[in-house]
Amino acid sequence: MQLTIIGAIQVLLGLALFMAGSVEAMFAFLLVTTLFSGSAAIVLGSLGSGSSIPPLHFALLFMVMRLLVPGSGQLRATGRAIEANAWLLVFVAYGLIMAFAGPRLFAGQFAFAPLRAESGSKYTSHLSFLLATRPFGPTPQNLTSSVYLVGTLVTATVAHVACKAPGGRRTLVRTMAAVGMIHCLLGFASVAGRGTAIDDVLGFFRNGSYAQLTQDVDGISRMSGIDTEPSVYAGFGAIWFVFLAECWLRRVEPWLTGTAALCLGAALIACTSTTAYVALAAWFGLLIVRSLFVPGALPADRGLWLAVLGLGGVVAGSLLLLWQPQLVDRVAQFAQHLLVDKMSSESGVQRRFWALQGYQAFVGTYGIGVGPGSFRSSSLFTAVLGCVGIIGALALVAQFMIAFKPLRWSTYVPTSDPDMAVAGACAWAMLMAIIVAGVNAPSCDPGSDFALLSGAALALRGRSPHAARRPALDLSPVTAMAAP
Repeated sequence: MQLTIIGAIQVLLGLALFMAGSVEAMFAFLLVTTLFSGSAAIVLGSLGSGSSIPPLHFALLFMVMRLLVPGSGQLRATGRAIEANAWLLVFVAYGLIMAFAGPRLFAGQFAFAPLRAESGSKYTSHLSFLLATRPFGPTPQNLTSSVYLVGTLVTATVAHVACKAPGGRRTLVRTMAAVGMIHCLLGFASVAGRGTAIDDVLGFFRNGSYAQLTQDVDGISRMSGIDTEPSVYAGFGAIWFVFLAECWLRRVEPWLTGTAALCLGAALIACTSTTAYVALAAWFGLLIVRSLFVPGALPADRGLWLAVLGLGGVVAGSLLLLWQPQLVDRVAQFAQHLLVDKMSSESGVQRRFWALQGYQAFVGTYGIGVGPGSFRSSSLFTAVLGCVGIIGALALVAQFMIAFKPLRWSTYVPTSDPDMAVAGACAWAMLMAIIVAGVNAPSCDPGSDFALLSGAALALRGRSPHAARRPALDLSPVTAMAAP
């Protein structure tokens, strides 16, 4: 076990906040660490090469200490947070059971592509490398995936506690606006500084034991910031773009959230990642549907601003192509590569193969699942079905539904209650987290962004003065969806 420089800095900040900081300050510290998905706070040698603890999960340790230390006054709030996230608890508990039992119950019955490629393996052809499998059985990845699942539950719990605090909502909005703008700047810096000292500085933060990919397509450098690859950069940016854009639509600190959303939107358009374009198309499509079928879902002034931005983008793009007409063919080739050729490429073949493994595991275990960490997927949907089966899938759907609350008017229409407004923004960003994970997640873990947003949405809806009183623990998704 080795503490990295990033981890050492976290220790200093975490201990300072633990001793003298508020719950909201510690929560802001946790939110900032979401930027460093390609980093490692601690490198673990005991679980095999490639295992490390990311800064977010290391920050969770200090957050939990802050909540559970005697005299913190947060023990009751923590208990209520666990109750509010009861369905996520069911999902994680079943995942932990199957991570141990699945590989032993079904050992040798399948051949899966491992979640983490094995070093030293030899392949007879490039195709055998892309579609490499090994006999199914227990691996260290079952343990590491279980740890990540527990981290997801803890993240949702601490987000709930923090957002119940007096300044929790303001901390969430302002911190993620700052994080979003930093994420944007890091993305553009990773392109502009390619091959310079800036690249070395950004590389310092890419110290995680993951495959660190910098890609060029037709001579165009793809944006990755300090993340492991462009799709990870785009996925994080898309989720928090939706959160900030929804806050702007709902007039929650509009100058701050609008500026941050505009920055992230520009970065997503420029990052040349299919994930970004799928996410933007999904959100704008959903926004159009909401505005057409739900009266008041899109205020007139917000719709006008979006129309002006869209028209301005079209005019700017047209002027650029008139100035540089040779860009037309290059842009067309680039778009074809990203949006058309990708599915028939070697990467597309490999990702389809990975996704089908989840279906194979689901059918082969009669809906029980083979356990988290048992195989690599390329979609959260098939990963959940294959790893945790029907029980886990239903629990995750229930967690999403009680946090999203599709039967509540405030989910669709801006409200003057700031808690309900931010909760609605969290709901749509949580949906985007599911969409992003649905096209690129390697495992059944819904991720820290989903956990943060679902925990925050549940807390803020419950904190609103309009919240209805319910029994202390009501696990009915139908009842929960109808509550504020």
